[in-house]
Amino acid sequence: MCAKILLVFIGVVGMISCKQPEVKETGPRSVKVAKAVPLNVVEKSFSGVVSPDQFSDLAFKMSGPLIVLNVEEGQRVKKGQVVAEIDPLDYRLQYEAKKSSYLTAKSQMERSEKLIRKQAISRQDYESTQASYANAKAAYENAVNTLEETKLLAPFDGFIQKKYVENYQKVQAGEGIVCLINPDKLLVRFTLPENNMQYLLSEPQIYIEFENYKGKLFRARIKEYVEASQDGSGVPVSLYVEDSAFNLNDYKVATGFSCRIILKITREGFENYVLVPLTALFPDPHTEELNVFVYDETTQKLEKRTVKEGGLIGRDQVVVQEGLRAGETVVSAGTTRLVDGQTVNVLTE
Repeated sequence: MCAKILLVFIGVVGMISCKQPEVKETGPRSVKVAKAVPLNVVEKSFSGVVSPDQFSDLAFKMSGPLIVLNVEEGQRVKKGQVVAEIDPLDYRLQYEAKKSSYLTAKSQMERSEKLIRKQAISRQDYESTQASYANAKAAYENAVNTLEETKLLAPFDGFIQKKYVENYQKVQAGEGIVCLINPDKLLVRFTLPENNMQYLLSEPQIYIEFENYKGKLFRARIKEYVEASQDGSGVPVSLYVEDSAFNLNDYKVATGFSCRIILKITREGFENYVLVPLTALFPDPHTEELNVFVYDETTQKLEKRTVKEGGLIGRDQVVVQEGLRAGETVVSAGTTRLVDGQTVNVLTE
């Protein structure tokens, strides 16, 4: 069916060409051009967004009223910096009580150790004192940790993406206080349509083009993907940028930035085939062979070249089996009355 359509198209163009004699034009004409795309490489692109690879919703392990909230959204913090603090009064009282009990138990333990060496107390009494000391020590150490945990510290360098609460608010154990993000550890997330899953499984070359650095491609690799589409929207995929040319000092990329993900898949058996727009082909009025005009970017001149087609792809693309190489530029619109060796101007969109 595709071959019949192509023949009809070529026949119509041939009839039109026969009716119009060749005219040699002296001035440059304007034409549209397109690249010959290799058929052995399939390229798919998807929209993605930059996301943090390291982030944490910071929370207290105990409840209480906030008395300090030292940060604002967007603020940078250092590892170990105090982000927030809850009222430590009750926990300090518990600490003092546990400390007193521990010091008493410690003193009794030291006394029992002297007495057991002199065999002045029984082994049973010594072990009872030893157990009391161990319990008091554990309770004291727990009280020390609890008091320290009334201060919420940043676990890594980063910036505050979001505040969930306000100062002087009573918070519960485990309730998020702020979201901390490490801006130096980024990944890219995108959703792959279910019918494109085979491209991900065929070990593609993966590139990322950031919206604010158009034309610059960075190599990437898959971090992880979910082998299911839970809500029917597609397969979530996470990528790492893995390119020695990429660093955050030279390329200002941050969480939330848009980007384009490009998957390139190589297929065997089509190494010499290329794909061009159907409108690039035209029949020679004398030989009826199919031709294209190849554009030389250096000289801005055209070369008329005979090609062998291999059928339609979709509605407006045609396979060229011979006569063109991948990457060559052909005239895709405006071929009428062009001649071999003519100088042209390329229209840019």
